[in-house]
Amino acid sequence: MKVEEVLCMLGGTGDDSYATVSKLEDQTVANVILIMKRSVEDLYHDFLPENYMVVADLGCSSGPNTFMYFSQIMDAIRESCDRLSHRPPELHLLLNDLPGNDFNTLFGLFTSSVEKMKEEKGEKFLPFYPAGVPGSFYGRLFPTRSVHFMYSCLSLHWLSQVPQGLESKANIAVNKGNIYISKTSPPLVSKLYLEQFQRDFHLFLKLRSEEMCSAGQMVLMFFGRRTSDPAEEENNYIWTLLTKALNDMALEGIIKASDVDSFNLPYYQPCMEEVKMVTRDEGSFDVVHEHVFDLNWEALSNLDEKSLVDNFASAEFLAKIIRSVAESLLAPHFGKAIIDELFSRFTAIVAEHIKKEKGKFVILIVSVRRRG
Repeated sequence: MKVEEVLCMLGGTGDDSYATVSKLEDQTVANVILIMKRSVEDLYHDFLPENYMVVADLGCSSGPNTFMYFSQIMDAIRESCDRLSHRPPELHLLLNDLPGNDFNTLFGLFTSSVEKMKEEKGEKFLPFYPAGVPGSFYGRLFPTRSVHFMYSCLSLHWLSQVPQGLESKANIAVNKGNIYISKTSPPLVSKLYLEQFQRDFHLFLKLRSEEMCSAGQMVLMFFGRRTSDPAEEENNYIWTLLTKALNDMALEGIIKASDVDSFNLPYYQPCMEEVKMVTRDEGSFDVVHEHVFDLNWEALSNLDEKSLVDNFASAEFLAKIIRSVAESLLAPHFGKAIIDELFSRFTAIVAEHIKKEKGKFVILIVSVRRRG
């Protein structure tokens, strides 16, 4: 199973679709936008784009956050131009994701998003021209030295493939009973995941350096971790709970235990030092800004405060988010028929978990400047 051929967020605009459930909470938006604006200011300080500016969103998916982020970048460009008494450029927005992404839904949002931006910004609105760019960001996407500013929001924790070496050997699963790194995984599993991340992120930076203009800027946001050990349970609660639902179904004979043993997510949550280490080793970029913060699970939902008191309602919404992200990987391996049952069980398990403690994600944001 090639990741780039199957991985995509759940398309359309239904209740479980990524477009419906992917509404990031204000803290996440505010943190990444602050760093985006600083990066645009740095870009204008180092290099003044003339009549046009090319902006690329890597891993744009199909939800409303795509144009929300771009709207803030537009504000930063306008403010920088006003400060420098420079005529604002026209903007070319390149929207990249894997070929299976629901670009139809994304561009269906385009007209309403543009009208909303025009209404909100008035004279500060800048003309822009979007284009879809299907393809993996672990390959070349754009012409050499053609892009001024790139950003990727919550995409780069996805690897190009399941880590090499995790395949079962002599019918013995390397990561038995787990779908990601856990406290019961052998140390080899963490090592293989780190090595795959290092290879992928090194390649990503190399390719982007070829596509980016001199002094170009890039802002990257990951799901990550604070601790040095990726096997610590607090880093992986959400996948540990999904694993429990799968193992319960295996015990009841609904799915095969061997199918659980042989499934591993092409996903890695790095710590900031790992991100910076690969950036230093690759050598094309300097780290300019960095930020780490926690995001509570309930903050991802669009439920009102009354609904959030209900653990089940909160768990149900979080399960929808995870389903919109992971179904494209789970269904080909376990079969489409078990997906509803799996996420019904997952919802109940999450509800029990959040009765005892609040879950959280760790978010890493880093901005880099291209050298030379």
